[in-house]
Amino acid sequence: MRTQTRLSILILLSLVATAASAQRELTYKQVDEPHPYYWREMYIQQLTTGPSSVAWTPDSKSVVYSMAGSLWRQSLDAGTATQLTAGPGYDYQPDCSPDGRWLIYTTYQNDALELFVLEVESGRVSQLTQGGAVNVEPRFSPDSKRIVFVSTSYNGRFHIFTADFGDGKISNVQRLTGEERTTLPRYYYSAYDHEISPVWSPDGTEIIFISNRGHLYGTGGLWRMKAVAGAERYEIYSEETTWKARPDWSPDGKRVVFSSYAGRNWHHLWVLPAEG
Repeated sequence: MRTQTRLSILILLSLVATAASAQRELTYKQVDEPHPYYWREMYIQQLTTGPSSVAWTPDSKSVVYSMAGSLWRQSLDAGTATQLTAGPGYDYQPDCSPDGRWLIYTTYQNDALELFVLEVESGRVSQLTQGGAVNVEPRFSPDSKRIVFVSTSYNGRFHIFTADFGDGKISNVQRLTGEERTTLPRYYYSAYDHEISPVWSPDGTEIIFISNRGHLYGTGGLWRMKAVAGAERYEIYSEETTWKARPDWSPDGKRVVFSSYAGRNWHHLWVLPAEG
């Protein structure tokens, strides 16, 4: 009886593991050499119902955030929020256009992460990306005419793309970052370098982002480059960051704020000169 019970338990565990593996494959199939570190605390959707992925509106009087798979807007002096999206997918990572007309965000549905945009006044929703890749971290340029985002549409690896934006559509999509394979013996990540978490300069001509080029551990250091395909880039700060780094450029263009756990057991906010 004990032998049969143990055998039944082993079979059950095997079936559960197989099912979990099959389910996980649907999420990671777009990523070359996937690892849980690519998703933990950043690209995986939040299962709890609390607010996350907060973004300011241009007038700084309200915030937009993701909650329970939808986007909500709430004034800072109000105790209630207005629901903005209610689609079949899971909506998160919102960003408001500086002109206040548009709200761009990532939606998870049909085993893919695609970019959508909401026209604030009319409520019209348009899909920007297609093809079943992982498209995340969209950000509007200061003039609201371009977007920058991260995508695995090229060879299943995380690269930074830009696109022209107008009337709820994108055009002239370009991959800014090149394909580099390292000889470093990385365990957690692909042998190919990744680029994530882009942010625009205040004048819209440059970006700062995270890349693990030349790094063995962590998600990499902070890099800067012109927002032009093939432009030269340089590292302004070398560190083994985590997925929580998420840099942001100060409005005067002189500083960059980011999250780091360097020298400590907890994450803290750090400020760095934008020149490095």
